[in-house]
Amino acid sequence: MTTKKPLESFKGNIGFTSGSFQTMRTTLDFGGPLDSAKRILYRFNAGYEDTKTFRDVNRQKRIMIAPSFTFKPATGTQVDVDVVYSQFDGYLDRGMGIKANDFYALPRSFTLSQPSDFYNSKTFSLSGRLSQKLADNLSLHLSYMKSVYEEDVNEHRTLNTFADAPKNTIMNMRFFDRHGKDYTDNVVGYLKWDREGDIIDHHIVAGVDIAEYRGDKENQLREARQQTVNGQVVPLIFDLNNPMYTTHDLTSYVWRENVAYPFLSPYKTTGIYIQDQLAVADKLKVILGLRHEHYVSETIDGQKRTQAAQKAWLPRAGLTYELNKQINYFASYSQGFVPVGASFIHQYQNYGADKPFEPERSFQLETGFKTGFLKNQLQVDLSLFHIERSNMLIATGAILNSGFSEYRQSGKVLSEGIELDLRGQLTKEFQIMANYTYNHTDVKASSIASELGESLPGAPKNMASAWLKYVFSQNMLKGLGFGTGVYYVDSRRMDNTIGQDSEGNALWGYWPSYTTMNAAVYYHIGALKMAVNMNNVFDKYYFLGGFDYTRAFPGAPRNIMVSLGYAF
Repeated sequence: MTTKKPLESFKGNIGFTSGSFQTMRTTLDFGGPLDSAKRILYRFNAGYEDTKTFRDVNRQKRIMIAPSFTFKPATGTQVDVDVVYSQFDGYLDRGMGIKANDFYALPRSFTLSQPSDFYNSKTFSLSGRLSQKLADNLSLHLSYMKSVYEEDVNEHRTLNTFADAPKNTIMNMRFFDRHGKDYTDNVVGYLKWDREGDIIDHHIVAGVDIAEYRGDKENQLREARQQTVNGQVVPLIFDLNNPMYTTHDLTSYVWRENVAYPFLSPYKTTGIYIQDQLAVADKLKVILGLRHEHYVSETIDGQKRTQAAQKAWLPRAGLTYELNKQINYFASYSQGFVPVGASFIHQYQNYGADKPFEPERSFQLETGFKTGFLKNQLQVDLSLFHIERSNMLIATGAILNSGFSEYRQSGKVLSEGIELDLRGQLTKEFQIMANYTYNHTDVKASSIASELGESLPGAPKNMASAWLKYVFSQNMLKGLGFGTGVYYVDSRRMDNTIGQDSEGNALWGYWPSYTTMNAAVYYHIGALKMAVNMNNVFDKYYFLGGFDYTRAFPGAPRNIMVSLGYAF
């Protein structure tokens, strides 16, 4: 977690935003020294937002308070303390159903939530960091952070199936009544040694980090998929043709037995690492690193919990070389590791598998150029990448009779392509930012035959954006500015299958591609800043993504936000 750091001179900023969807937002940020010697610094951030959003039955209220302090008791010693408290009151947005396989049959405000639903959560974290200079070229860094998350949830959500498939107009539902808390502890310690040589400089970092997660033993969960109506037990459903929004009588719900709380397996992970960043004759910089990861987790249900341990060595290497004052070449290689919880190893049958799940492994290669033109006013970055992932853990969308979600593992997926980024302050008035990504993904091995040769779920082949900004700097129009931008996302494959063909092969759906445009007007006068932002100017109906026809996430319609900020 990276927070805004305390300041050595007093500065502050207050902002107000209001606009579409009954949105009201206030932010406050100020800080400075508490003593004349500037040995004690502080910063205070706070924010409040209340919005109905563009979704029906989905009001959201957020509060965030984040003070931070820096103490410098002696030369070479620094202690940082950060506190973050956030609170959310509203609804969980689980998306919308796609009626009769028609993406645009329902308004994008359509929801499955009920007025009696709620999602209230609180997060509190406290962290402390010590930086101690041991010698001119040696320093010690220690940190600890504790985070507590608490939630109270009542929600109606889809069972990820239609009761009348393939017509797809009536959705099977389930209800959760969930109350819980979990705790996460993080400890980090490392030494940094800087050694300057005649030709080669070394910057060596060696350390250890530990993270531990555990849910509270008093966590409670109830789940219902049926209710009693006139003495008969009937399934919970939601008719997309005749949606009903009401306050539900939970005493009529039929509660399932032996429901496991859906938090992750308790775990502890320990990483030991060393890295050397070498600088050779000012032009060449090389990074060499090695990390060992040790992950231990426990099963999440049963009186007798079982542990599982997984280990991995993760090397990484990279270099940059200055070809000339304008062009730098770079290349990097790294490996990745995503462990699975003990329940996926010792109780894999609960998740619909016929053998234990394995940790995900991956590696990435990247190379390209970073350039600067027009006296570095225009920055252009070009990179080529190749990524391979194996044993990706994927939820199929099916909910088993055991109450657990069904999972599978992909065999192998490739991702390779090009990224182009352009940004620059071309003149005192004109600024440009643009990027384009070509990402070709290919499933090379899968437990589902029809998935071979398909793209990775949620990964568009093409994605591009651009933003142009012009601010007048002279005469009567000084401080007035305009901005406009465009954003394009290609079609993407859905996570889950949408049915079968006549031969029983799984069928895949695709989210439509979309293009949206945004615009803004700015006016700056001294310490006062005003802005009017219009998002989705042409009111495009589009989907950010989703899992399948039972869970789709639409993008926001045209909306306007007006902001006022003052720096002091």
